[in-house]
Amino acid sequence: MTDESREIDVVVQRIADRFPDLPVAQVREQVLAELDAFDDAHVRDFVPLLVENAVMDTLRASGDPEPVVVPDEG
Repeated sequence: MTDESREIDVVVQRIADRFPDLPVAQVREQVLAELDAFDDAHVRDFVPLLVENAVMDTLRASGDPEPVVVPDEG
């Protein structure tokens, strides 16, 4: 598993934690669909962050359940 794959798994879990009413499979599907948009990106460092932001924006705009505010672990 590549570093990017692990980071994408973390993104899926973080979004699923914020939207507990959505099935994790649906979250993963949306993340992977957004990830496809970056297939041709030569610089991959920020792809997971960009994917997370895009999916979060889509979920907020779609009228899906309100995200749960997860407290910082710090």
